[in-house]
Amino acid sequence: MNNQKGGPEVYWRGSFAFALLGLIILNLGMIAHGVAWYPALLFQSGARTFVAEPIGVLVAYAIAVVCIARTHGAYWDGILRTAIIFGLLAGTLEIINIGIENGIPFAVRGPALQIVFMLSIFTSWGIAGFRTARSLGSGRAGLLAAVCSAGICMLIAVAAGFLIQFFLVPPKPEYVSTWSEFKRSGWTDPRAFEVANTLDSGFTHLIIAPVNALAFGGVASLLARFTLSRTASF
Repeated sequence: MNNQKGGPEVYWRGSFAFALLGLIILNLGMIAHGVAWYPALLFQSGARTFVAEPIGVLVAYAIAVVCIARTHGAYWDGILRTAIIFGLLAGTLEIINIGIENGIPFAVRGPALQIVFMLSIFTSWGIAGFRTARSLGSGRAGLLAAVCSAGICMLIAVAAGFLIQFFLVPPKPEYVSTWSEFKRSGWTDPRAFEVANTLDSGFTHLIIAPVNALAFGGVASLLARFTLSRTASF
């Protein structure tokens, strides 16, 4: 009987874990494609680090997904349900943002739009933290929901970024050669730099997103606990 009661929860959690692991495998596959497509990358100074870093963090994400998928109880169910909703929402915003940056379906330049997308995504992680902290009465749960939603978002965003940069609209070498980052790098091969830059961008997003989520989720969780205490006092 206990197994039957836990069946639906185990099913949806396992299904989503498999979906996230599929995204991780997809990202790893696109990294392998980027290196195989242009193996001269590996002959550039420090290039192996650019390849190893995103692989390492994706493996860490995979371990985290497996560990979280093995948790049980209403506490984690509440965290994950909210994290999935806001992770998918933020991931969708990231896809739109990355697409517009690369001219899909149209190009819009300017820092204002980037700031709007960035704040919208960060705010969604904060809302995930607020809702969870308030519903479960736990600031720790709010932090976990915010971080999990950020992780889900970035797995989606990095997959979209790799897809665009490696397959749909890869930057032309002559354009890359005009980048200030390329000029400062000391590299002589703009195509190799393009691949390395894409890998480094994916790595940076995967690392920084949970940190930002801790900040926004922490503030939101404190606000949720404050509102709960205010409500209880009346």
